[in-house]
Amino acid sequence: MTTRPSGNDIALQLIAQDLMFLRRFFQAVATSQDRAVVPIFCLYNYMCLIIHESHKALRRIDPDLAAALAYNHAPAIERARNSVKLYDDKAKTPVAVSAEFRRIIEQHRHEHLNNTWLPLARPLETDLALWRFRGKLISTSHTVSFFLALPPRSLKPEVLGPVLYDIAVEQSRYVSTMADGFLGKALPSSTRWPSRT
Repeated sequence: MTTRPSGNDIALQLIAQDLMFLRRFFQAVATSQDRAVVPIFCLYNYMCLIIHESHKALRRIDPDLAAALAYNHAPAIERARNSVKLYDDKAKTPVAVSAEFRRIIEQHRHEHLNNTWLPLARPLETDLALWRFRGKLISTSHTVSFFLALPPRSLKPEVLGPVLYDIAVEQSRYVSTMADGFLGKALPSSTRWPSRT
């Protein structure tokens, strides 16, 4: 007689596959030095989606395990994962999506314009920052604000670095803990983590 895996077993297998992908990505990042900047930016919201959704599933399947894996910056991670779900969000219409982009633009205008004490210099102010990597344009402050789900004030260099560092530490801790076998106790034997060599 064959038995079918339970819904929880299937969910845990999918979580394991996603987290092993992230583990391989983090290992590649660790050896890439400055070449990892662009891939991290491109994958950031997907990392947030995987972490948020896996933790949400674990809270239902194994609350004790989920509690042990609780992470800081949960609101920022939850907001950032929404950019992946932009058009499959059941609650958002195209009008709501447009409104979200308009909100980001207005926040940037409010934060960055009319800040100079010299009125003649106000035409030189800008509400859009450009990010370049090795001379190539890779993003704008509006795009970063949308993908990272951070307010314009957080995009200042002296703030952005420490905020992203703290979030990255939490992301890597979560993935590392899971990938190093903590989840192995909850997985069926067929999906246990491979041993590290």
